[in-house]
Parts: sequence; structure tokens; C-alpha cells
Amino acid sequence: MIAPSDVRRLQPQSATPAGEGTTPAAATTATGKRTILLPDIDWVTIPGGEFVYQQGERRKLPAFRIARYPVTNLQYQTFSDAGGYRDERWWRELIRPEPVPSRWPQANRPRTNVDWYEAVAFCRWLSAQFAYEVRLPTEDEWERAARGVDGWQYSWGKAYESGRANIDETARYGGDRVGDWFLDQTTAVGVYPHGTSREGVLDLSGNVWEWCVNKSDHPDQIQADTSGDSRVLRGGSWNDDAGLARGSRRRRGRPGDRNSGPGFRLVSSAPIP
Repeated sequence: MIAPSDVRRLQPQSATPAGEGTTPAAATTATGKRTILLPDIDWVTIPGGEFVYQQGERRKLPAFRIARYPVTNLQYQTFSDAGGYRDERWWRELIRPEPVPSRWPQANRPRTNVDWYEAVAFCRWLSAQFAYEVRLPTEDEWERAARGVDGWQYSWGKAYESGRANIDETARYGGDRVGDWFLDQTTAVGVYPHGTSREGVLDLSGNVWEWCVNKSDHPDQIQADTSGDSRVLRGGSWNDDAGLARGSRRRRGRPGDRNSGPGFRLVSSAPIP
């Protein structure tokens, strides 16, 4: 499980978002350099190759890295504390809202009440600090991490098994309850180890929905814009049944929606030092 101390100190960087052609450089003030906290991301490598997508289509991806856990309240707070909501660089082609607190503010719970625009701005900021690309996953990447190469419906296998994810097990799915558990809230990331994927990624079913980078009606479109077109959410949440927590389930979300269901997870296809 990720601990509340999983952040590290680094001199702040002054840069445009990754991919916009500027090399990060240390920022200075009249009093010299100041130290800020940055998330310490636990990356998991997903090997490249073929995998089963949706209802049996075979697709291929190069290797990439995905965060073992969804972004936590503490990790997201580093962006806000560093002035992320005030810096125009992270909000190009995005709609910038006023920040709101997570419904459950404990440090190691997933960050909720965050929209797609905020998730993208966080990724841009973190890319500049780390000096390598950090972003939201594409649907292909998310589904490969969640379903493995064989197209399992859940990260642990073909069928739901009680106690492996934070969902509403008391809701009827396929005519029957799948279990007796319904916590009616998020949980700290990583507390469902029996739901771990083959590669060691956790919380891919339940806890929070996870924003993907692409549009729901046009999956090939991943660029940021202010059109309001729906973006994709994956994985189900603490308030959903086992059907919505399947790895193949797609859900559309308006990019400006903020509630206690969605959160997000990070991906990187760049070499990580």
C-alpha cells in the first residue's frame, strides 16, 4: 500500500508541458531556490505485444509504464501547493475550474472530485518536473493493464470474486448479488491485494473510475480541447456493481464533471530514469 509519505522533495522546474519543446530549468526567486514536494510514482512496466481488446479484437501495443495505484489526495495536493491552478502553462486548451476538495480527504485515498481537465493539467505539470512524459492512459493501454493479454474481464480472472475490489457487491448483477460487501465510500489505494493484475497493478476494478485521455465517440482523438466532447472513464467505482467494474466496460464522462466517482491514474511511455 502506498504510504502518505510517498512524496519526494525536488527543486521546482520552470518549463512548458512535455511535448511543447522546452527543456526544464530550475526556477529561482529573490530568496533563491525553494523546495517543493513531488509525487513518488510507483511505476509498473507493461510488456509490449498483442492483447485481446473488447470482444476479441487483437491489438498490439509497445511497452509502457503505468502507475501501480490511482493518484492519491496527497499526490494531487503537490500540484495545487506548487501553484498549479495559477500557472497558465498547464491549462492551454483546457477549461480551468476552481479547485474543490476530495470528498474523502485522507492522504492515501484516491483523489476524487477532479475533472478531465484537471487530470491533464496535473500530468503536464508533473511531466515538466520529472523531465519525461507523464499522461493519462489511452483506452488501449488501460484495458491491456486491466485485462492482461488474454482479455480477462477482471484483473484477476474471468469472473468477479467477492472481496477482490471496492464495489457495491450487494447490487444485483446478472440477477444475483455477487457478495455481501458495500462500504459506500472509497478506500486507501492498494488495500485489495487479491485484485492485483498479473503485472502487479492494483485498484483497476472499483474504488474510482479512471479518466482516459481519448474521446469516447472518437477514440483516436487524444488532444486536449475545450469542445466539451465526452472523454472515456474505465474501471467502475465504490458505488457501482460488478458489471460496471469489468475491464471491458466503457463509460463516457463530460470532461468538466466532478463528483466522488472519478479519479485518475498515470501512464508513461518515455524512458524513466
